[in-house]
Amino acid sequence: MNGLHRLVRVILLVAFFVVCFATPVLHAQMGPGQQASGFLGAWCAQGDPAKHASISGNGVFLTLTNENGDTSPGNLQGSNGIQAPGWQFVTGTLSPDGSQINWSNGTYWTRCESGGGNRSTLTGTWFANGDRSRSCSIRQRHGALNLQNESGQSATGNYVDRNQITTNWAGSVIHGRISQHGNRIDWDNGTYWIKSRVY
Repeated sequence: MNGLHRLVRVILLVAFFVVCFATPVLHAQMGPGQQASGFLGAWCAQGDPAKHASISGNGVFLTLTNENGDTSPGNLQGSNGIQAPGWQFVTGTLSPDGSQINWSNGTYWTRCESGGGNRSTLTGTWFANGDRSRSCSIRQRHGALNLQNESGQSATGNYVDRNQITTNWAGSVIHGRISQHGNRIDWDNGTYWIKSRVY
């Protein structure tokens, strides 16, 4: 019976390690989906507007770019954590308000604000493909975007850089290129939005 008890203990121990350690790894490799939206967009290293960084995603993978142009894949950890394997596995924690990432190496990134007119203000009414009967809208707050298309479907979004945004429509990621004057967004699905003029 001693051998049987030992075997059972080994099996239970192995099962314990699988549950405790394999589950977070599998979770980190899952698609970012809505969870990643808080990390996406333009960032400023150490809060310096001249030190541009960014986090982008394609619905499956995250790509982090630091102020030196170096890139790393990103792995989500829980609801507010991210890890950069390409940068010696440094980990970042997103602040509750989504305005800052504190890195385990003592550095931090803050949201790049639109000071100095560097970023278009997208809040307002838009028209799908310029058709005034197909009204859309965008609400912008601290770089985070809430969009609604002409069919009433909603999405969240963030800036990738001053001329590009990324949006998530129920798991479908669509990028948009903002025109120089901020009154047109060309989407990578072949459509575009024109901003309503205010008279």
